[in-house]
Amino acid sequence: MLEDLEDPWDDDIFSNRPENYTRTILKTLRSFIKEKKKKKHEDKQNQRGENNMGAEQWFSECEEEELRSVRGSDDEGERCPEWNDRMDMDEVDLAVGMKFETKKNCRDVIRDWAVRRGWDLKFLKNEKHLMIATCKNECNWKLRASSVMKSLTFQIKSIKGRHTCAHRIVNRQANSKYIGKRIEPFLRDNPTESLQSLKNKIRRELQIEVSTDKVYRAKKYALELIKGDVKEQYSRLYDYCPVVKHNPGSSLFMKLNKEINPPVLQRMYFCLKGMRDGFLDGCRPIIGLDGCFLKGLYKGQLLAAIGRDPNENIYPIAFAFVEVEKFDSWLWFLRLLLRDIGSQEERGWAFISDRQKGLIDAVSELAPGQNIDSV
Repeated sequence: MLEDLEDPWDDDIFSNRPENYTRTILKTLRSFIKEKKKKKHEDKQNQRGENNMGAEQWFSECEEEELRSVRGSDDEGERCPEWNDRMDMDEVDLAVGMKFETKKNCRDVIRDWAVRRGWDLKFLKNEKHLMIATCKNECNWKLRASSVMKSLTFQIKSIKGRHTCAHRIVNRQANSKYIGKRIEPFLRDNPTESLQSLKNKIRRELQIEVSTDKVYRAKKYALELIKGDVKEQYSRLYDYCPVVKHNPGSSLFMKLNKEINPPVLQRMYFCLKGMRDGFLDGCRPIIGLDGCFLKGLYKGQLLAAIGRDPNENIYPIAFAFVEVEKFDSWLWFLRLLLRDIGSQEERGWAFISDRQKGLIDAVSELAPGQNIDSV
């Protein structure tokens, strides 16, 4: 290939050009563009690191002992601690290298840890793979956690400084959902507890001051958690019925109120074959009838039929859940009970009760001439 060595208006003088001349020029241009992009990317990373308060340099500034304490799965020696829900937060302290199943679990544990110790935090970074928390009172305490190999698992990479601030009774980390989870076990047994009583309990046990509105939202959230759990259990009753059929001879009857859409459970009768056969073979023909109130979220009453075994111990025969104690519910329960254990004329049962509402009339209809002894 020939190359023109002079200007266009001069006489043409040509020279031979190397065959790989064009390829060399293109290679040089590519290298130049690549170096320019690399330098631009480095400048942008440096600028971003300065704006993020040196977040990228923070890990490199940790002490050598902290870096060595974060062990991987291939390292020898003691493995990193892993958080689980059975741990007691009052006794467990956060440590470098501690792992969590998800980022949400990590954030919740850090919040719980801070509230229990009376410290208020703020999260400088709360990204998908990075979390940086500092003390809101401008102590020199900082915590950095990030994902492990871009997975769901989060791990505490460094903890710098220490808390020097005093205990705070007003803590923004103690939001309504956090308080709701803390008071959920108490509300399971006391769902009608007043707001003022809950507020005093939170102040006494959690050592934080909250408004009445926040207590109301926390109680509402806690009850939603409880109701959701109970609703899930009730929804599995249909699956429980076929399981009982694997015990031949057992009885399980459900009565639904189909006037409501979707249908609502109204009554349920339960009698296992082993309980029934044990009573018929080894107990005296005496049946105790009684009922009690259910004080959970879903009200109702529990009806029970019990006997006495040869050791003079209480022996359960059958029980049922009903909407209310009345003649119709007792009649429904006794009809199913006598169907399983035999009629009054056949067995000659003696009934003992404290004369519950509607029970006397139900027994008189199913067992004419039978007197109920009261206790």
